[in-house]
Amino acid sequence: MISLPILETSQIGAARRRALQEAETIGLAEDDRDRLALVVTEAGTNLLRHATGGEILLCPHQGKSTAGMDVIALDDGPGLPNVEAAMADGFTTAGEGERSLGSGLGAIARMSDGLDIYSDSRGTTLTVSIGKTGRPARGPMETAGLIVPKPGFDAGGDIYGIRKDGGATMIMLMDVLGHGPTAAKDAETGLAAFLAAKGKSLEDTEIFVADAMAGSRGAASLIVELPHGGDRLRALGLGNIKGEIISADGSRHGIPSSPGIVGASTRRPRVTEHAWGKGAMLLLTTDGLKGGERFPEPSALFFRDVLTIAATLYKRRRRGSDDSGVVIARARQ
Repeated sequence: MISLPILETSQIGAARRRALQEAETIGLAEDDRDRLALVVTEAGTNLLRHATGGEILLCPHQGKSTAGMDVIALDDGPGLPNVEAAMADGFTTAGEGERSLGSGLGAIARMSDGLDIYSDSRGTTLTVSIGKTGRPARGPMETAGLIVPKPGFDAGGDIYGIRKDGGATMIMLMDVLGHGPTAAKDAETGLAAFLAAKGKSLEDTEIFVADAMAGSRGAASLIVELPHGGDRLRALGLGNIKGEIISADGSRHGIPSSPGIVGASTRRPRVTEHAWGKGAMLLLTTDGLKGGERFPEPSALFFRDVLTIAATLYKRRRRGSDDSGVVIARARQ
């Protein structure tokens, strides 16, 4: 995922050009590229004029015969007093005599193939999809992941994988030691092993990944098996990946990990089991994000789209001194 600051006017044009560059690379259709350019420009203009700490994330998706891009606009506040009103054409918070590009969020909604928004006094998260992003609209599980390298780097050691194995969804979040292209290469090795282990048990998947990472700089990882329709999830963690389950009633439970380094530890981590049911949500984060214990997010956030949740957690919890990784999974009701 590509992070672009929006703190002054020239960065809006830079974000639009970068979005179009990425769109051409993945083969996004011409009509979709035109809509993408307008969305990035409008979102960037809104960030600069009406918010602080503006940032745009670009997430390109390329399938065998499809292409799409998620555009995520984030800020540090002051938030929208009325989201429903902000979606109406012509709405603006610009003062008298100030100019506003287009018709704000209403125009963005019309140009998008998918849109979600969350806002409170700590800031606003806007997620927009253009083209085919590959996220299934149906199925037993909603999932989304977000990886942003350490500031100043184009790549890093955080990575995630999601695979569907029969009656379960398997998710891995990994944090390779260090930053930059070398860490990214080791992370890709771990991801390739996780995906190649499709059909294997949770325990065998962990061994497969650990064997592949032998000789690397090492990593922390948490692998979770989410049942489709079952009432217990199983997890295997090694190192400092944080896992948390939010039940449908709002209660929260942590997922413990064993001490050690993936690829270097000789002792196998212990499997843990946890309650899991309809409406439950899984949050996985690397240590590039702080915990939410001191300033927990409002419960309203966790009813939004899973990508909106992931992006909001990234913006509000990131340390800014490390790669940032977050994965969200929610069992559909």
